[in-house]
Amino acid sequence: MHIITTTVGSYPRPEWFREYLKRMEGLQKELDVEVDRDVLRKAVREVIDRQKKAGIELVTDGQLIWHDFLATIASRIDGFYVDGLVRYFDNNLYYRIPVIKERIRRRGQILYDFKIAYEIESNIKAVLSLFTVLKLSRNIYYKSFEDSLWDLCDVLKSEIAELIDLGVKYIQFDEPSLLYADEKELKILEDVYKELTNFEAETILMTYFRSAKSIFPYVLDFGFDVIGLDFVEGFDENLDVLREYGLENVNVGIVDGRNTKMEGIDELKMRFEKIADATELKKVYISPNTGLEFLPDVKAYEKMKLVSRFKKVIT
Repeated sequence: MHIITTTVGSYPRPEWFREYLKRMEGLQKELDVEVDRDVLRKAVREVIDRQKKAGIELVTDGQLIWHDFLATIASRIDGFYVDGLVRYFDNNLYYRIPVIKERIRRRGQILYDFKIAYEIESNIKAVLSLFTVLKLSRNIYYKSFEDSLWDLCDVLKSEIAELIDLGVKYIQFDEPSLLYADEKELKILEDVYKELTNFEAETILMTYFRSAKSIFPYVLDFGFDVIGLDFVEGFDENLDVLREYGLENVNVGIVDGRNTKMEGIDELKMRFEKIADATELKKVYISPNTGLEFLPDVKAYEKMKLVSRFKKVIT
């Protein structure tokens, strides 16, 4: 079994960078604030260094200038505008709802801030989303949800192709909404995701906030190399998934990314032993179950160190 430590996506902004963004947002009043490239590079380097110092092997850029996951992606694609706040799942968090007003088209590079991170560290994941962006948007243009899926798919295919040309080796899709998809949607998504996973890169599907039992066995035909399961929420049902479908390459979200309470190593080891007993794992990423941006920096760092310490215990 090959075990790799990683983070999911977001990370707390350095305090000095938060203050910088407040000043910039006050001047610009825009969702996607124009940030000085050298300032952003300094902040991204700091966050990458924090992850590596904590023992994280496959890092992310921290999504430091993302207002929220959905609105940021949507605001960088033609066809969307961003409206007021809506609650994000059953969390005490809110996102600015994207509204589809025209046909979805590519405007330019979506992950332009990720490129800066890739110049600093090549062993890094790019993070995108398809289904979740559309399901949590309000559609006032498309008559068919399937048509919107394919148009966004075309946009993301172009984005991924550029990332591959750059040399990026890991593409992650964050799709918590996938766990609420119905059978009709899952059947459509089989062909859509096959288009997005047909690249010379490792593709990772991240799910969280509940078990992924509802999307099996459909998800096995989506083409992802690694499937991420939340073992903080939905532990027992996700164990059943492992037993029934014999997954070999899994991202195990085992440390709580939304709670400052620190888990004990013995507790994590006991839970992982159950995971390992459920299937014959070959490649395992261990991580928090979600992004870390809503934790204080000191707690986010402790969570990453916990992931790293945990790996040493189980290898």
